[in-house]
Amino acid sequence: MLSLICSHLARLRRTPVFWMAALAMVPMGLGLCNSALGDFEQGVAGGLLWGQPLFGFGLVIGLALAVVFGLFFGAEYADGAIRNKLVAGHSRAAVYLAALLSGLLAALALYVVYLLAWLPRLGWMVKNFPAPEPRALAMCLAGTALLIAGQCSLCVMLSMLIQRRSLLAVVLILLMVALIFTAIQTQDAWETAVNGGMQMMIDEAGQQKWVFHEPGQTGALTAFFHDALPGCQAYRYMELDAAPRMLAYSAALTVVTTALGLALFRRKDIK
Repeated sequence: MLSLICSHLARLRRTPVFWMAALAMVPMGLGLCNSALGDFEQGVAGGLLWGQPLFGFGLVIGLALAVVFGLFFGAEYADGAIRNKLVAGHSRAAVYLAALLSGLLAALALYVVYLLAWLPRLGWMVKNFPAPEPRALAMCLAGTALLIAGQCSLCVMLSMLIQRRSLLAVVLILLMVALIFTAIQTQDAWETAVNGGMQMMIDEAGQQKWVFHEPGQTGALTAFFHDALPGCQAYRYMELDAAPRMLAYSAALTVVTTALGLALFRRKDIK
């Protein structure tokens, strides 16, 4: 399996789409670092300032992986590479897991680029930003790692099951966009339920009016999505807000999608 991973990484280094994704991480890292610096200049105090530059990567990793997997790993079927690997004697499990580990390494490389984008400011930030609470920092770091693993495992499952490269790219990108949109709606519903707020309603006469909602309880489905959706998790890690159940959901996504994808890939008719 090591030879398969090395082959993936060698091809990845020659793939323009990967370098474009890496390049996109630079303004993303700088932007969230600048956001934290702006909060500091406006008087925001506390270790929460570290959340944006350290964990904002989770907001975009799904979309970045969708592009990389769709255009890079999607070529495996088109080029006959998967069939050739099986003919060469590699097991289907080895082929599948090699793709998963290669994807994780690619995601790690993108994360490193994201962090390096604001590395020159790290010294000043250490001197001026209050230190975050160690347990919260460790939880958010572990949560971000599991979030990335979950996104990789989901992309790998689809990449190994969808043979048409163009279809795979569209499915992955639309899926990630849908997850981001759902996370935005969930976060808005959560904040409205917890903090209260104004909402436009239409009365029996068909007239529009604004209604103030008092803070109250969130629904069970909203609470679940708020804990489980990658976008909601990433936002909460940026606030250094992590709970063990969030990590459990990401770990469960990784295990379930890997097990399901591997089981279906073993039965797939590869032409």
